[in-house]
Amino acid sequence: MRNLGTPDDPYDVIGLGFGPSNIALAIAAQEIVPDRRCLFLERSPDTRWHEGMLIDGARMQISFLKDLVSLRNLASPFTFLQYEKAKGRLEKFVNLAEFRPTRLEFQDYLRWVAAQFGGMVRYRSAVRAVTPVRDDDGALSLFRVTATDTATGEVVEYHARNIVHALGGVPRVPDAVTLGPTVVHSSAFLSTVPGTFTDHDREWEFAVAGDGQSAGEITHYLLGRYRNARVHLILPGYSLRATDNNPFANEQFFEANADDFYSRNEANRRDYAASLRTTNYGVVEEGFLDDLYRLVYADEVRGRTRLVVHDGSRLTRAGADGAGIRIGVDSRFGGGSRVLRADGLVLATGYRRELDPAMYREVLPYLDTDGDGRPVVSRDHRVRATEELTCGLYVQGFAEATHGLGDTLLSLLPFRSKQIITAIAKDGGSLARAVPPARHDAEPDTATLVALIDRCGSGTLVSAGPGEFPVATRLPLVLDRDRGRHGVLFGLLGRTDPQLPLLDGGKVLAVFQPDAAPPGEPPAGNSMSIDVRGCARLVTDRDLLVAHLARLDPADSGPAARAGGSVGVEIEIEALSGRFPLSPEPHAVRTESERQS
Repeated sequence: MRNLGTPDDPYDVIGLGFGPSNIALAIAAQEIVPDRRCLFLERSPDTRWHEGMLIDGARMQISFLKDLVSLRNLASPFTFLQYEKAKGRLEKFVNLAEFRPTRLEFQDYLRWVAAQFGGMVRYRSAVRAVTPVRDDDGALSLFRVTATDTATGEVVEYHARNIVHALGGVPRVPDAVTLGPTVVHSSAFLSTVPGTFTDHDREWEFAVAGDGQSAGEITHYLLGRYRNARVHLILPGYSLRATDNNPFANEQFFEANADDFYSRNEANRRDYAASLRTTNYGVVEEGFLDDLYRLVYADEVRGRTRLVVHDGSRLTRAGADGAGIRIGVDSRFGGGSRVLRADGLVLATGYRRELDPAMYREVLPYLDTDGDGRPVVSRDHRVRATEELTCGLYVQGFAEATHGLGDTLLSLLPFRSKQIITAIAKDGGSLARAVPPARHDAEPDTATLVALIDRCGSGTLVSAGPGEFPVATRLPLVLDRDRGRHGVLFGLLGRTDPQLPLLDGGKVLAVFQPDAAPPGEPPAGNSMSIDVRGCARLVTDRDLLVAHLARLDPADSGPAARAGGSVGVEIEIEALSGRFPLSPEPHAVRTESERQS
């Protein structure tokens, strides 16, 4: 069994978290660079997304077309429409004439996609530390990730060339507020409040702090479910405001405009972001505001006021006061301070995003930071670091200051995942490193490599045009030893295989990994990995194609029939190399493959 994840055989990518951002990354990796070895670590027992706010009927604020992949690849098998088809609801969904699915259905879509990558996800894995590892040349070329299995308490170590951090934000809670059963952040609203306040007829006093979509939805929920309750809405501004959804403002979430934002200078970015703030922050969807206002108006018709708005206010403290909560509120406009008493308080105060200083304690000294202490993030979302740190740390949703308001939203996930996986393919595992370097006993000779290739039967073909990301596909490959200096490979591309860039006349890489070593070589488990570089050309001669097809499978009686629907490619071998990885050294902490054993 391969000890994948050890220092000698690391993962190409370890993703921290398996929410929408890293699920989109998994899709991009499979569709763009399928030869990369990826692992994702998720603390939860399954895929979860804003479970605290999956209120019945609550809808997405974006079109279903802004799913994990559609805007990058409409032909992907992981689109929202593919999900609807797989669930047998496509015609019914179309019949709804609804662009915005419910949040509950979108979470189900996320779980449907995540289930198709289950083999590369370790759920119940709480990441404790990310540590740079120094190689024999003195460079910090790998990350060691230490995680704890939350079910068993077992500690497991993994190694990777690149980390993609997508653990999301941490709930923002005022310093003088302590969370508990009656004081909760919106992220825990549904998992806490209904179970704590079970009497729906009691005259509860609730307080909600915040002015965004979550604050509006929570206020509506409390007024609707608790018919005799009163809700105190603590607003920093003068009133709830509607989201700016005009199509011209929404163009900021286009891929090209997000890229343009990065190109602006720092002062211009701040001004630009401030002018567009109402597209995302401190605002509520306009139609939902209408619904909330109708509910409040209906109460007034009945002769009672159940929503009390404390405008221009800031929550400063909250603590237990007998059976209830004592809440301190300061006026932002010179109106002094006051105290509210409530039975329950919900903080719709958003999230803060930063790298956990304890988790990254040994990495932070090598990272570049800006004047505010935030990591400096490049255009492709890699955190800039000293030259000593050669492994890559990428972040998702942590670069709003340089990448724009869309950095924390779903709209740009397909494009961001493409940027990251493309950068990793080029810088953290380029074509020259498609098979990772490993220590070896002796460099094998050409005859040994050719013999191993000859018995493989298939390999992975990789190609890339200038400035493009590599594209790879696995296909049958046979070796003709009688042609060329080292031989000529013949491959067969089917109709569904990707069209490799520069295929006709271009440089390509073929990767072979025999299942077991031949007699006299290192034993199975240390099998050979072989790189073959050469120049490719398309086979257009039908007779030659038929002859090659017969060589692919001599027992096949119908090569001529298959020739009409296939594309042949020949690769004249220019250079080949291979290595025998050594068995990994033992570790004090068990590796992933050892744990599975």
